Amino acid sequence: MARVSFAVLWVALFAAIGIGLLIGVSNVTPAWGGPTWFIARNGSYEVIAFGIATVVVGRVLNGRSWANMGWQPRTARSFGRGLVLGAAMAVAAIVLAVVLDGARVRITNDANLWVGVAAPLLTGLVLSALGEELAFRGFPLRRLADGIGVLPAMLVLAALFGVAHAGNDNATVFSTINVALAAIWLSVAFLSTGGMGLAWGAHLGWNAGLAILFDAPVSGILFHVPVVEYTPGAHAWVDGGPFGPEGGIVATLAMAGGVGYLLTRPVAFAPAATA
Repeated sequence: MARVSFAVLWVALFAAIGIGLLIGVSNVTPAWGGPTWFIARNGSYEVIAFGIATVVVGRVLNGRSWANMGWQPRTARSFGRGLVLGAAMAVAAIVLAVVLDGARVRITNDANLWVGVAAPLLTGLVLSALGEELAFRGFPLRRLADGIGVLPAMLVLAALFGVAHAGNDNATVFSTINVALAAIWLSVAFLSTGGMGLAWGAHLGWNAGLAILFDAPVSGILFHVPVVEYTPGAHAWVDGGPFGPEGGIVATLAMAGGVGYLLTRPVAFAPAATA
């Protein structure tokens, strides 16, 4: 019981420092970049806040190694693998939306605007994916897993991840469940020896695949990326409607497939480094 209590208290301290810094940095920093760089700006604040929380609570106070918190020598390689996996799952979700619900993807005539929109958006997606992985995987997932067990830790953080997105535009109970399922997928990626690199890459691949390749909403946010335009079908429970694929069964199937793929890898859940 004491071990469980300590794990919860350490993660609560991590969250308090991270959230406090996030609020503080966002309030005192000038709104650089304007609306175009909004996602990048917020993502950078998340990385700073939860990066500092990781150093202070995870490294200094808990004495955790960087490898234990997911930063392994093969992080760059794992990031690339995760990027491909996440993008492939995003493509699968869109294909399912087209086949099952008549969603449409069409090419537009505004290619000259693409770089001006895609460059800041991709930068923002890179940063926001890292910020969320630091906040919900990384130290908190490893510390909770050590204290209460792997599966309970995954479920607790998945529930919190779902709730954190429940206030997004057009969110539903179904979308919240799917976002929680996405957190389980990313937790499996983190714990299956892929560490932070695999989880971060998969998170980015999914978000960028939906937003940049198809201009589909990501967790209720539509970015209006030129060149391509996505229109959902008639049934929101199938393709998510205005929330994006994460609000429909197409994401449920994609996430379940992603979890199954990772769990069948030979190195799934090998012991993590502790030094």
